[in-house]
Amino acid sequence: MKGTVTERTAKNKNIPTGEIEITATEYTILNGAKTPPFTIQDDTDGGDELRMKFRYLDLRRNAVKQNIELRYRVNRAARNYLDGKGFMDIETPFLIKSTPEGARDFVVPSRMNDNQFYALPQSPQTFKQLLMVSGYDRYYQVVKCFRDEDLRADRQRVHADRL
Repeated sequence: MKGTVTERTAKNKNIPTGEIEITATEYTILNGAKTPPFTIQDDTDGGDELRMKFRYLDLRRNAVKQNIELRYRVNRAARNYLDGKGFMDIETPFLIKSTPEGARDFVVPSRMNDNQFYALPQSPQTFKQLLMVSGYDRYYQVVKCFRDEDLRADRQRVHADRL
């Protein structure tokens, strides 16, 4: 861009260039941007499928950002409280041997052993039993559980925009 630098009439002290502006006389577009497939605002016109296809744009919306920040603050408050009570936060593996539970396993093939598979844990119960028997009686886990189940009336359905 080429132009004339002038003093702003309405100065903005919050940004480094808040006292000046450039009145453009010439410019070159180096890389044009396409119009986003939906408006990036709290009440967007994009449906769930479109927003998930362009998740990197959806994550810019304030509503999504506020949900992510709330989840962080709730987890942080819980961790701080439990730490103050002498509990340890113990992380457990994401890949385990399949367990005989009610739901179907999500399986991951082993790269090193043909016809061998790992399963994504369906519940932290296996690790809870192992840790309790090992003497870790003051611990907690904030875990992700992977279950391949049909929806039932007594289970909550979580939407992708409600992190």
